[in-house]
Amino acid sequence: MSTTTYTTTPAPDEDPEDNVVQLRPAPPAQPGTEVEPHVFEPDEVLTAEQYEQRMRSRVPAALAGAAGTARTSTTAAALWTARTARRYGPLVGWALYRHGMYVYKGMEAKRQRKDSDREYRDIRAARARALATDDLDKVTQLTDQMRTGAHTRIEITERRLDLAWTVTKRASKAVGVGVPVALVTGAVNSLGGWLGPWDATDVLTTMGAVFTGTADTITWSADHWWLFAGTAGCNWLWRRWRDGRRLGEQALPEKLRRNGTDTVYVELTETALAIALANIGHRKLTAVIKEGWPNRDTDANAWVQPPMMDATGTGWSVKLRLPVGAPVAEVAKAKVALAHNLGCRPQELFIEADENDSTVMELFRLDPGVLREPVPPSVLLEEGATTDFFAGFPVGISPRGQVVLEAHNERNGAVSGLPGSGKTSLVLAALYGAILDPLTDIDVFVFAGNNDYEALKPCLNVVGLGDTAENVQACINHIKTLHADLAVRGELLKKHNIKSVEEGGRAVIAKEPGLRPRILVVDECQAFFRQDSAQKRKELVNLVVRFVSASRKYGYHVKFVTPVPSDQSLPRDLIAITTNKACGAIGDKLRNNVVLGENAHETGVSALGLKPKTKDSLNDVGTLVTVGYMDNPGPVRSYHYTAEQQEQLVQRALELRGGAAAQTVPTVQERDWLADLASVAGGLEKVKLADGAALLRKKAPGYHLYQGLDGKTLAEWLTDLGVPVTRPQGAHTVLTQSIREAIAAQENTTGE
Repeated sequence: MSTTTYTTTPAPDEDPEDNVVQLRPAPPAQPGTEVEPHVFEPDEVLTAEQYEQRMRSRVPAALAGAAGTARTSTTAAALWTARTARRYGPLVGWALYRHGMYVYKGMEAKRQRKDSDREYRDIRAARARALATDDLDKVTQLTDQMRTGAHTRIEITERRLDLAWTVTKRASKAVGVGVPVALVTGAVNSLGGWLGPWDATDVLTTMGAVFTGTADTITWSADHWWLFAGTAGCNWLWRRWRDGRRLGEQALPEKLRRNGTDTVYVELTETALAIALANIGHRKLTAVIKEGWPNRDTDANAWVQPPMMDATGTGWSVKLRLPVGAPVAEVAKAKVALAHNLGCRPQELFIEADENDSTVMELFRLDPGVLREPVPPSVLLEEGATTDFFAGFPVGISPRGQVVLEAHNERNGAVSGLPGSGKTSLVLAALYGAILDPLTDIDVFVFAGNNDYEALKPCLNVVGLGDTAENVQACINHIKTLHADLAVRGELLKKHNIKSVEEGGRAVIAKEPGLRPRILVVDECQAFFRQDSAQKRKELVNLVVRFVSASRKYGYHVKFVTPVPSDQSLPRDLIAITTNKACGAIGDKLRNNVVLGENAHETGVSALGLKPKTKDSLNDVGTLVTVGYMDNPGPVRSYHYTAEQQEQLVQRALELRGGAAAQTVPTVQERDWLADLASVAGGLEKVKLADGAALLRKKAPGYHLYQGLDGKTLAEWLTDLGVPVTRPQGAHTVLTQSIREAIAAQENTTGE
């Protein structure tokens, strides 16, 4: 083939010798750029055989290179697969295990639901509870309900069979009548074509097509049975997985739960509460929660009230019906563990049985920090506010923000807590309420050198201050005087034909000052009860217990306060009859139980989690766990009055009372028992000492030496003075003349 260069573009067919057309004119050659053509020699050109041989020799090398490349690619893929499996394998396995457990739990729930429906477990359980409470009408009703349910199930089965038979029979009749009618109609229509171009043959053809299509459908379905089985199986698995999911994560093993065992602030939801209950160490609750309680279909009535924000906005509340074998009291014993699981402090969690149904647990959880928020101003600071002894005095607020009135009528109290816990604030809150009732008298004994009650002094009737033996004896004498006054009050009650001071009301009290309510506060009472000898302490405890027990209906309220609760500072017999108990931050459960009652800590009534005030933080100062202040045990956040507010309340109280109280300083009462014995003997020649002791008790019932005095003790006193005592017929007797001689001897000794 030759190449021709045209200076102009020729037509493609102008040169039959050349098949190359130059579409663009070639530029003129530059000097020095001409290309010499290369002429191939015959030995430089490969023949067809040589070319084929050379290409055949290159194939093994190409294949070897391809194999090496393939091996490299396979190795890389294997390494990638291993790394991916190592990275995502455990996660995929965990997910498959987790959702497989959901399916398993759903199967269990379905089985239990069927068993419950078949065996009427709910009705049987309700029947057992009714039988335990001797509610025979309810038992009969539930028994009839079970029998009716069994009959109903049989009737439903019979009706289904009847329905199937009826449908089949009617369908057969329809076919048996419809086919002949269609055939006859087709035969008649073939004669004239009135109904269109069809006849009996077309009817048969249509019927054959229907039968053939049905048979083909059945055959295809039989050949592809695995498709229907797989679809049904997937649907069944999905339904069981859905049932398992409804039970919540608490039904899964702990390692499969998303939230694991972490404890942070937990939103109070149904699932969170169930998980928390499953981990308080109660075997019955743990077992039923693993089975899906309380979210199973058979637990339809478990959630009496789902978790919701309390009306006060300070926390969440819920009501849950507990299963058989898990009473509310046992859950309350695990309050510390449950509070931990719910991410709150024990003092922020409240558990009690519902008033109308003892199987229902009413749980209330405060939001974090509510107990340490500032307490709102006291209602007593409102202009013109007054109080009533019989209605109680406002001392603080409950965790839900409600004002707490401490009842004082026919009550007594004990308050304790570490220094800085706020125990005195609670006592003062009650007293600042009491001074606003002009008919209430207040006595205070403090066995320490502080001025906590200094602002109240103008409104106090008796004040005893100082950790001295004289102040202790003055308090003892005062209690004896009040004890003796009970007889006087009893006569006044008879006079007005009433059974108690409360029954008489304020109208009677205003007319009869001898019946005025009276509050006695004994602060730092550990110094009061710690006597030098066991015998003296026993006598003092007996005196206090007798007075407190007898004084309630006569309008007295006695309150003991101490920072070191123990049997020595708060005797067991005294706490046993104490109604209003309060404990601030405390060091150990033994002291907690001394104040709040035996096993209080074990039943969830505990102040161990409270912290006293420190130099850097107020902590829980003013928050005390109480018994008797509210319907149920729980913390009270006491009011704290500033110096300005204290002065404001005292001034208002003085206006109501018509001025400062006629305050008296208690003194130690001393009597000459020998002179008293001579006085009661009168003109008798001799006196039986048993009778003499009785006459002395009657002469001065408030004198501490005469309390519990008997003839034997009086004989010992006389013997110590050298007065001869005889025992005719076994009764200690003394001559009146001998008593007078002993008095004269004492006077002569004193004169000398």
